Amino acid sequence: MSMTEPAETAGEDVLSTQVGRELLELLDERTTAHPWRLGGQAFPLMVLEAADPGVDAGAYIDALAQAAAAADIPHIVLSPSDAPEDAAGPGDRGSTTPGGPPPETAAGRDGQGGAAPGGTPPEIALLDSLAKPGAWPGDRPAAGRYRFPRSDLVRSLEEAVRSAAAKNRGRQSSTTPAEEWYDAAVLLPWTRRPLTAPVWWSTVIVLVAAIFGGIAQGVADKTRVGTLLAMCVVLLAAVALAAGLMNRRIWLPVLSRVGFGTRYRWLAASSFFAVQGSRGFGGRLNSQLAPIHQALTTGSPASADSWLQTKTYAFLEDLRARHRRLSPTLRGFKRPVPSVIFLKDITRRNGGVGLLRAMSDVRSRRSELHPLLVVASVDHAHRADIDDLPGARGIQDSLSPPGRYEQWIQSLARAQGPSAQVALPWLLRLPIPAGSPVRAAPPALKPRTRPRWTWLWSGRSLLALLAALAVGGSYLHAQLASTHCSVHALFFANTDTRLRTDAAGSRECVGIATKGVRFERDPLSTALSGASVRPDAAHTAGQITLADLENRIAAENAWVLGTHRAYVTILYVGMMTSADGQESSAVSSIRQLAGAYLAQRGNNRAQAGGGDNPLKIRLLAVNAGQDMAFSKIAADRILAMARRDRTVVGVVGLSRNTAESQAAIRRLSAAGLAVVDPVNSSDTLRALPQFYGLAATDNDEAVVARKALGGRRAGRTLVVYRSPGSEGNDYGAELAEDARRALALGSSSTMLRYDGIDDIGAKVRAACRGSTGDPYALVYFAGRTEDLGGLISGLRDGGCADRELTVLGGDEVSRSRFGTGRTDVLLPRSMTVYYTTFTYLPNLLSKGGDTDNPFFVLARNELGIGPADRTALLADGQMITAYDSASALARAAENAFGTLDLAAHGASRAPGSASVTSGSVLLTLPNLSYQGATGLIDFTRDQHVTGGSGRRALTLVKVTGRDLGATPTAVCGQLAGGAPSPGLAPCQ
Repeated sequence: MSMTEPAETAGEDVLSTQVGRELLELLDERTTAHPWRLGGQAFPLMVLEAADPGVDAGAYIDALAQAAAAADIPHIVLSPSDAPEDAAGPGDRGSTTPGGPPPETAAGRDGQGGAAPGGTPPEIALLDSLAKPGAWPGDRPAAGRYRFPRSDLVRSLEEAVRSAAAKNRGRQSSTTPAEEWYDAAVLLPWTRRPLTAPVWWSTVIVLVAAIFGGIAQGVADKTRVGTLLAMCVVLLAAVALAAGLMNRRIWLPVLSRVGFGTRYRWLAASSFFAVQGSRGFGGRLNSQLAPIHQALTTGSPASADSWLQTKTYAFLEDLRARHRRLSPTLRGFKRPVPSVIFLKDITRRNGGVGLLRAMSDVRSRRSELHPLLVVASVDHAHRADIDDLPGARGIQDSLSPPGRYEQWIQSLARAQGPSAQVALPWLLRLPIPAGSPVRAAPPALKPRTRPRWTWLWSGRSLLALLAALAVGGSYLHAQLASTHCSVHALFFANTDTRLRTDAAGSRECVGIATKGVRFERDPLSTALSGASVRPDAAHTAGQITLADLENRIAAENAWVLGTHRAYVTILYVGMMTSADGQESSAVSSIRQLAGAYLAQRGNNRAQAGGGDNPLKIRLLAVNAGQDMAFSKIAADRILAMARRDRTVVGVVGLSRNTAESQAAIRRLSAAGLAVVDPVNSSDTLRALPQFYGLAATDNDEAVVARKALGGRRAGRTLVVYRSPGSEGNDYGAELAEDARRALALGSSSTMLRYDGIDDIGAKVRAACRGSTGDPYALVYFAGRTEDLGGLISGLRDGGCADRELTVLGGDEVSRSRFGTGRTDVLLPRSMTVYYTTFTYLPNLLSKGGDTDNPFFVLARNELGIGPADRTALLADGQMITAYDSASALARAAENAFGTLDLAAHGASRAPGSASVTSGSVLLTLPNLSYQGATGLIDFTRDQHVTGGSGRRALTLVKVTGRDLGATPTAVCGQLAGGAPSPGLAPCQ
């Protein structure tokens, strides 16, 4: 037989007793962490009752509270008689004092304590002590502190009633509780009180004065008034909105009436108040103020009970909200155990029994499973406070606390029925016997911890994530900004362009100009004349810059897309940027882009001087960088666009013959994209099935150059050509080899290779000085136009120009101007220069060509290039050949459009180029033959073999130092298609 000792023995660990262990086990089971279903189980209001005199039930409360603290269970321990003095708010005459007696009460009809007139019922004082800020120890910011907004709302109602009562004592009927509440909550309606100007109005006045001062300044600076007015309206609206949000008189009534905000929506929309018959926020506000007013003024027990029910409901709802899982902070998952309230020595007089009764009634009335466990104790002398409740059930002493809990769970649904007439159905009464067997001390409760994964959703994790995003985002943005030409919204880059560093160390933007990308990033832009000027929409002729052209092309493309008519996309690829200090080398590509733009306008707009074709042209510029060194990137971007945009039908440009550009052309051709090239004279590219070049080949140029010898054999010849270099330039070496074969050069001739513009002068000078015994009679130049000045200087300084000297060159020489100007090439009087050109301007302008040739009409109407500018801008043929190339591609697409008769089937059958594709254009190009700006554009006889057909336009031009400044003279030539040039003999 077990030895028993009284439970009240000093220093005894009550949890070591049989009943203590069972109570601890019950507490352990009810507070087990259930983050996923915490709100789906019932928590009782447990009352530990001293079954015999002398039993200290409060000692079990203290022991269980210590175990809860050790297990990190959120709890609060409170003795009703020790409720804080300010529990019911300031000014409560009936609030309790620590250690003092409970407030004065008046017995109601059911024996429950009420409040004396002007006092606070003890139940409400006790409840306020539970809902006051900071009442819950161990309240952690990680899961959000316990806050009670609904309880604060009910407390504000109490303050309003007291304030109205105090004012009415001095002046009868001067105010009402509702008016006082509106004033206290700063919810004064516009019709109730005069609105005085708040402090922030002075700020608004200052801002308005600043706004109108800005308008006056803008008008003075000739800024667009419409833009300024729109900005002022937006700013004033923003100020008004900010002022409204700062004044709670404006936004709180609106939010409360439309049902926003936790506390206001709860009072206006909860079904708990709907049964009272009032509607909306205002009606239910008055229905709650009335019982509080009666309870405080008359001490009505019924009103006090209604007041307690409302406050208890508010407290339980606030507590349930603090465990809501689907909250922004996921606090329900971070609080996996219920909150626990430990109440010691409850009685009817100190409000403890009344509080438990109110909690039970609210739970039954609302059928809510609040995450709250209440453990209270009552001494033997006050058990009657519970036994005397109407319908209270007796205690069966044979059951243990776990057994009583199981019985309570089974009867809970039935006990909540109104017909059962059972008081306190949520109450679980647990008797504590006078003696209980003592066993070994129970193991400590396992600490309750939040799930580890919830640390991923916490303030610290957010700070770590923000720090990582800040560092990683900054790094990513820096990487994107250093790789792409345009980065939008920090992390969204335009992938059609790339930033690359060329061989000279300059940064260039290469790729396709889409989404507003501009290749030149500096304020100045390269003009058609070769100068660097600031872009301006009013520029004409030689003042037009690359940026101006890009803006005009973008505007035309926007018009094409805005018309919602069928269109195709043509890509022009060229060298539109260059290394620092070599901007002049990009001029030819900029002129070609201008020619492609004229072809676009001529195809799209009849009023521009062209035709109004049903198939519109969208033109996109593609930059391959200095010396076409980034042609691979350009080809990658073109193929990527062609895969996602079916309107891409072909490519124009790639006119520099380098290893990179050849590789890009071969890739595009193999992918099924037509390449129509204006001036690329490569011998080998003609063999590609999808390549169509308007320029004669290097071999054709070398053969025609023999005409300058007049049938005589070439003497000792110096062939000067540019090495491929880092860009893999194949033009110079290929042309030099063609010249060696065509001129039948002997062993005495010299093949001189130079590396660049800084190298040619010294090497030519040394070669001339080494040939004094057997001077050179002929020089063949197979280099770039920018190197021609260095060649002439080397020939003059080395002594080669001391006697009559003939210099032959290819089409690159045609891009230079000979004369005495700042950018002209000055020739010695003894020197005669022959060069080949693909277009000879006087031939194109003969017989009224400037009036009936669409190119010249478009150049005058669109770019302002008149007779005075033609020699400077059109003589090199870059613009007109690019015009013909883009026009040929557009004509092929138009033929495919007409062959398929897409216009007859409506725009729905041909949105963009859904039907006219690159494949259909490849089928029509071999059959293309029409009269272009440079002559007959005829692809029907192209054999696609190395060397080409020999039917391209080519003219041999002569210029001498003696007649420097005069118009160069044509020696022989032919027009495109093999037609003879007017007044010129054939060169072959």
